Amino acid sequence: MAIDSRTMESARGLVANRTRSNGPDLDSGDGASLSIAAGRHGRRDAWCTAIATTLAFAAGLAIAHAVTDGFEAYTLESARRLQALRAPASVPDLALVLADDGRTRLSGMPGRVLLVDFVYTRCPTYCVALGSVYARLQRRLAPEIAAGEVRLVSVTFDPARDGPAELRAYRARHSADPAGWDLGRPARAGDVERWLAAFGVVVIPDGLGGYAHNAAVHVLGPDRKLVAILDTQDIDGIAKAARRAAGRQAVHVAAR
Repeated sequence: MAIDSRTMESARGLVANRTRSNGPDLDSGDGASLSIAAGRHGRRDAWCTAIATTLAFAAGLAIAHAVTDGFEAYTLESARRLQALRAPASVPDLALVLADDGRTRLSGMPGRVLLVDFVYTRCPTYCVALGSVYARLQRRLAPEIAAGEVRLVSVTFDPARDGPAELRAYRARHSADPAGWDLGRPARAGDVERWLAAFGVVVIPDGLGGYAHNAAVHVLGPDRKLVAILDTQDIDGIAKAARRAAGRQAVHVAAR
């Protein structure tokens, strides 16, 4: 929704016409003429104000239309989720050092579909909830995990404090079974921002030694495109999206 040059020129022409037609005639020099001129000036100013207000309102609508994805997204978070659904984008083949030893890239991780979240192990809020969510997903998607179709991946954005031991302890606090749940940190400290940017994750230091961040589960398909971003508490939706991305949704629907 853009304001093009023709619209702007039409508005300018309208103001100019009104100015010419209502221009004051001060040649007579009498009080009545001055009064009439003042009235015409007032009407012209009001008309100009109305035009300017209309253009400002239209410009505001155009901006709102752009940043809210056609008025369908009301926050940046909802906008990135809509983008993932409408136009899945390839994620860079970033490297990860795993808590269970070894180093891999997204393309080399087991699992046709990856469910990726971002955490830091000292987090007392979102990350605690995410750990519980992944433990539930382990149980819900156990057949898919056992078949190598789905893999859970937690990536820390605080690699300076989250080493292999801290990451394994985080998983152990939520699940006694490590099967199908990989944890890791970016292979290089400088890669943290690349990981966050690739998934649209925003992390802000909270001034107390921790971080504020958006929490979600990101679904990567077999081609490692970001096909969906879901609320952490939407277990049914996450499981459905994982099965659909793995190409097994029809089988599970028929089995219910």
